[in-house]
Amino acid sequence: MKILDKYLIKEIVGSTLSVFGIFMIILSANTMLRLIEEASLGNFPSYLLFPIIIIKITQYSIYLIPISLFFGIILSLGRFYNSNEMAVISSSGQSPKNLAQIISNVIFPAAFLVALFSLYIAPSATEYRYKLEHRLNSEERIEEINPGRFASSQNGKATFFVENIKKGRLNKIFFSSIGSDTNTVENSKSASYYTDEHNRKYLLMKEGIISEVISPIYTTTRKTVYKEHGIQLGQDIPKFYNTKFDSMSTIELFQSENIESSAELQSRLLLPIATLLLGFIAIPLSYSSPRKGRYNKIFFGAIVYFIYFILISIAKKLYLLNHTPIFFGTWWVHVMVAIVIFLIYTNDMNKIPNRS
Repeated sequence: MKILDKYLIKEIVGSTLSVFGIFMIILSANTMLRLIEEASLGNFPSYLLFPIIIIKITQYSIYLIPISLFFGIILSLGRFYNSNEMAVISSSGQSPKNLAQIISNVIFPAAFLVALFSLYIAPSATEYRYKLEHRLNSEERIEEINPGRFASSQNGKATFFVENIKKGRLNKIFFSSIGSDTNTVENSKSASYYTDEHNRKYLLMKEGIISEVISPIYTTTRKTVYKEHGIQLGQDIPKFYNTKFDSMSTIELFQSENIESSAELQSRLLLPIATLLLGFIAIPLSYSSPRKGRYNKIFFGAIVYFIYFILISIAKKLYLLNHTPIFFGTWWVHVMVAIVIFLIYTNDMNKIPNRS
């Protein structure tokens, strides 16, 4: 590999990783703060905080890699134009086509990485997220208790209140639950946790009274006084069925003839294609006069990027509504962009444009 090739690749990779790191820190910090707040309010168990953050980071990556590469190339080449290094590179006989061939050593691996995330890693992470949501929506989770506050199970069928907790001992407990044929209200003096030999967790209630209202007309009541009474925490969870297209495997989408699955499959395949197109269009977009500065084309590049992805979103909506032919799908946006890129490179084949 030539010295120039190494120099260009090193600068572009460095800028791309810097942009990616900045975007990831901003999004991850915002997500972490929101999730920590929800966990503190008891919306989900704190032990699920780290897995959910990892899932979010994985989902962010398939969108952050293309935009990071896009702006990384614009920033790097913008610096070359600003410092007149591009004039030296041009005088050495390097055309835009030669630059594109060199930078393709970064663009193609980035597109492959996006394809890996888009086709395999992200759907698996999304499916795992839906499984967590299914679990949280199905299990009781009344063990997530804050003293002095009423806590409800995720399915709304149980309510729990404890006045205080001292050294693992819960004092003055109120517990109510709604069953298929019985509504139960229970008050006890104290309670503690324990786990049986099958690793099932229970709450052992002590010195309490159970009041039951029995259907069908809810006029029959029954009271039971007890010294000890166990409540199992976390009941059997219904089987999870994956019905959402964004979490289905790519193989499942290939085998499905549903229009929604076809649109999702095209979205996954188009992300690596978009990475390629953004990478190659960033090269001519970076052209700038030395007097304009290295950040001259950032705003224009942002406009191009958002228009491109808005058009992709519109194309997907039109396809789902059957307003575009099946063979067109959502590919027409990328074909248009590819034609524009081809025309630009054809026009610049024998010269380095000096666009301000």
